[in-house]
Amino acid sequence: MNKFPATVSLNPIQNENVVAESAAFATGTVAPLAHAMTAQRLIQKDTSHLMNNGALSMALAARLWDPSVWSELTQMQAAIAQRLQLQNQNWRKGFAILAEDYAQLRQANTMSKLLEKQGNLISQSADLMTSQATDFVALLENIDVDFGYWASQKL
Repeated sequence: MNKFPATVSLNPIQNENVVAESAAFATGTVAPLAHAMTAQRLIQKDTSHLMNNGALSMALAARLWDPSVWSELTQMQAAIAQRLQLQNQNWRKGFAILAEDYAQLRQANTMSKLLEKQGNLISQSADLMTSQATDFVALLENIDVDFGYWASQKL
């Protein structure tokens, strides 16, 4: 199959190829736009949650004298700190594994083994960064939802 666009002719087989390639091209060009629209939708959703939580926080300011509000807020902060500490421990464990694997690069006795070990190291690094970022954003989303629910119950 030729990598260049098919020529237009009266041959129906060639016309089918043009339609298939056009559909593939159209799908490929729409994907970045769809991705951007998804990101925009999620950012708008998070912004509305943050604005709602801000309004709830302002309304809670009148109840700062209530010891139960302070106690529950402190408990939430302690839970957040505990989750961050757990994430930090996971980061340290993952980084220690990466450091051990990096030290083993010297053991490669052929160029192909060296490239394989380097590729694995890069892949593991990307996995660690992805899992850490995902866990952190999930924590932020949980804080957003939990605080919003708690604040709405207090009011």
